[in-house]
Amino acid sequence: MKYENVFLSASSVKEADGRAAGYGITSFMLMDNAGRELLRYIEEYGADTSSVIIMCGRGGNGGNGYSLACRMRERGINVRVVCTAPPKNTDSVAFMERFLNSGGEIIRFSEDSDTIFALFLEATLVVDSFHGAAFNGELRGDELKMVEWCNASTASILAVDIPTGVSADGRVLPNCVDADFTVTFTAHKAATVSYPALDYCGKVYVADIGVPDEVLKSLRPSGCIIDENVLSYLPDRAANTNKGCFGTLLAFVGSGNMPGAAYLSSLAALRAGVGLLKVVSDDDTLAVLKNRLAEPVFVPLSEESVDEQKYSALLAGCGLGRDNDDALGWLLKRQNQITIIDADGINYLAAHINVLMEMQGDIILTPHPGEMARLMGADIEYVNSNRIECARAFAMEYCCVVVLKGANTVIASPNGDIFVNTTGNSALAKGGSGDVLAGVIASLAAQGVTPLKAACIGAYVHGRAADELVSEYGVRGLLPHDLPAQIGRLLG
Repeated sequence: MKYENVFLSASSVKEADGRAAGYGITSFMLMDNAGRELLRYIEEYGADTSSVIIMCGRGGNGGNGYSLACRMRERGINVRVVCTAPPKNTDSVAFMERFLNSGGEIIRFSEDSDTIFALFLEATLVVDSFHGAAFNGELRGDELKMVEWCNASTASILAVDIPTGVSADGRVLPNCVDADFTVTFTAHKAATVSYPALDYCGKVYVADIGVPDEVLKSLRPSGCIIDENVLSYLPDRAANTNKGCFGTLLAFVGSGNMPGAAYLSSLAALRAGVGLLKVVSDDDTLAVLKNRLAEPVFVPLSEESVDEQKYSALLAGCGLGRDNDDALGWLLKRQNQITIIDADGINYLAAHINVLMEMQGDIILTPHPGEMARLMGADIEYVNSNRIECARAFAMEYCCVVVLKGANTVIASPNGDIFVNTTGNSALAKGGSGDVLAGVIASLAAQGVTPLKAACIGAYVHGRAADELVSEYGVRGLLPHDLPAQIGRLLG
């Protein structure tokens, strides 16, 4: 059995493999199945197997490499195994001996490094089977040298389970294998779904090596991967309804130099189905919006005007600038409705983090990595290297939903649950895309969708709309204002 919609920790993977024995699936059988599946995905990927090197480590993942080598020998593939030391467990030794008995060749680095170097130069496929999901150490000596030669090779590179130098939780060493494709076993790991580790995995395949379904169902996943099933959480829209049935969103957005952010977030909120949109902003921004949008109610920026409004959710921050900090602080502190905070709203919170603790309603934050770093008082490189843990830790500490934007957006709940969205492409790397996302999430929340589900649905349709529109506009030509109409179609 394999699960492609969740990811597991290294300890859960080890537990799954161990518990499989209770169902008659031995570690030898898992290793044998791994060799079969690796060869199948090599063929699916279309790798050139005219000259293959398999780098085998001492542990169980090295055994998977020896198992693959046996399968390749049976197919008549020109394959050689290179290693730094012999295998240390019984199953790996058994597959090594099977490979040798079939006439296979194993070369020790310490005995003939010159030959190994020459093999890397002529190889068409290099298989990295040094370390698997359990790896959490450092690369040194002969292993480090072979990893360097592997990366310098012109061959395609397959990582078995996880690239060497990358841990299952996503930690990346400076000198790790940079794979073209990875075959990971049983389920995804954080490294195969989240950046920066995913950059080193290439195309990822999840292989079924025979772990029973009963074992997998008993494990708590580290996180879930959002797919189209998330749309089932959308509430039905009955025929006999009116605008009051679909929520009211109050949007405090835009400023004199950034009316476009107000426009994009408002348009997205409308396309996502909110019953009534009320836009609060300065006079100049409202004047621009009145010429572009017919649907919203326009509310002058004053305490009196805002105090009169009734609404089911608040969106704050898109294009707001920092001149409205006082008004924003007043509005946030009096909230008891669900509040979605983006852009300059997040920058305000970074300087007034106590406001998060004073707010009464549910909170959704939609930071990009730079904003996340400011919220945490951390370095942006740290955030980018620890996306899942940064989102999880902040969401739990401040009891909010965090939508950490970027490739494979990470969504964290207050209880520590993690969801990763894999839709989207580089067309979204444009100013204004985040405003669209915030508007969609806020619209769904105003309609009564719970904060976590609103965030997951919003991220999914935002990315999927971009995926569906690139064929028409291209990743360079697709603009944020093209997204809302397609998002509306996806939401139905």
